[in-house]
Amino acid sequence: GSLAYPGLRTQGTLENLGGPNDASRGLTSLADTFEHVIEELLDEQQDIQPSKENKDADLYSSRVMLSSQVPLEPPLLFLLEEYKNYLDAANMSMRVRRHSDPARRGELSVCDSTSEWVTAAEKKTAVDMSGATVTVLEKVPVPKGQLKQYFYETKCNSKGYTKEGCRGIDKRYWNSQCRTTQSYVRALTMDNKKRVGWRFIRIDTSCVCTLTI
Repeated sequence: GSLAYPGLRTQGTLENLGGPNDASRGLTSLADTFEHVIEELLDEQQDIQPSKENKDADLYSSRVMLSSQVPLEPPLLFLLEEYKNYLDAANMSMRVRRHSDPARRGELSVCDSTSEWVTAAEKKTAVDMSGATVTVLEKVPVPKGQLKQYFYETKCNSKGYTKEGCRGIDKRYWNSQCRTTQSYVRALTMDNKKRVGWRFIRIDTSCVCTLTI
């Protein structure tokens, strides 16, 4: 069968916005760009039609990139979230900014995390949805050659300020720990019977706070 990646998106960059005087025009252009991209994503979702059990896993497929070099940007979903946060901040009125509590203007994560692109050569193996350990293939054949598989992983920062416990948790009443959690993404793999195919594998995707009394 074909080894083409389902719903594969090529790596690209957004045009840079202009200076402060071009903010309004830039926001309009950027909004149009994201609206077009979102429509494409919705069309792809309808074409793929994942099963119910794989629906959540498909949301993380953007964490996989096929490229000849290390991607320079986070996945599209992360850019969309940053764009949304930027619009929320831009729409905040000056009155709210003047009268808001200074202590509430900044936000801190409960757990410090790090995110980076990881190659299949660094991962080597992973666990698929059946619980079996499979080999993650470094390169994917394409019509004009081969592309490398990259995975955008997020994990707890072992050197961050929350390595001894979650931020903002009262240590007198709770024991807390920041823990890396995993989700499923599609990747080209090979099982122990040398069968090559696209499978869902687990990769690190977030850092969450766990509490015990």
